[in-house]
Amino acid sequence: MVQRTAVHQGPETIAAIGTERRRATAAVSRLLTKLLTPAARQRGFAAVAVIEEWPAIVGPDLARRCHPVRLAFRPGSKTGGTLVLQAAGGAALELQHSTPQLLERVNDYFGFRAAARLQLLQMPLRPAKAAPAAPPTRPLTDAEEAVLAAGVAGIGDSELGAALAALGRSIKGRQAAG
Repeated sequence: MVQRTAVHQGPETIAAIGTERRRATAAVSRLLTKLLTPAARQRGFAAVAVIEEWPAIVGPDLARRCHPVRLAFRPGSKTGGTLVLQAAGGAALELQHSTPQLLERVNDYFGFRAAARLQLLQMPLRPAKAAPAAPPTRPLTDAEEAVLAAGVAGIGDSELGAALAALGRSIKGRQAAG
């Protein structure tokens, strides 16, 4: 944390504060990567990105039904490992049947034959995070509706005008009345 003792801050001081904040944000990102990467390596993953990008590697449909636990290699080997996945009971059978496709996707991600075998741990998955609820909107007053209608009246495309009016209603409905 930087202590600031200046009573009057000039433009140079304000610019320096902005630079410090950008550096602090970048430093936190690097720190988290440095902290998470060793933890991921202990679980058999060479990079945190494998865990973070799991839906992109196997597709969103499979990613909802299984999670990577570790990628285990024989001592001294970095290829032909065993990919251990956590899956719920019903999904485990389906995953077992699609093992070749799943291993191909994982190996395509790594760029080499990292996984040769698949081991499934049948256990309940953590529930997925629910999407945040939309903020409540209030109905617009007649005056607000009139201003909105006047704003989109000059648009030649009726579908575009209706879409912009709906967007305006949504934005205005989230603001306090006034």
